Amino acid sequence: MKLHRVLLFTSIQMDITAVGEDLHVLLTSDNIPFIGSTVYASHLPCADESEDQSEPQLDISSISRVDEPGALFCEYTARTLAAMTGQNVLCTGGIFTDSPTERDISKLYENIDEMIRDWTVFFIDD
Repeated sequence: MKLHRVLLFTSIQMDITAVGEDLHVLLTSDNIPFIGSTVYASHLPCADESEDQSEPQLDISSISRVDEPGALFCEYTARTLAAMTGQNVLCTGGIFTDSPTERDISKLYENIDEMIRDWTVFFIDD
């Protein structure tokens, strides 16, 4: 499923594809498409089955070619989707913005959250 958001300073496209029981996310923007990082979020088995874990334990593996805010969105997306769905998630991509302000970064995270919620409305059974 492709989700698209247009902001004043950029746009975001999130393409979420089921791969068996796992998910692949391609996260891009219209400004300058690039692969800033690849992040894999997988669930760790519970050490003690009797423990009630409200927060899922995730193993995060990351490959990043740049150290800038745009490369961090894949880690956030993979971590959030894995926690919400219980599935392993691979996120590839990045969102480039030229000299983003703190408000720009905040708006990007806000829109990514909304896109993830929109996706879960259609694909997660209660």
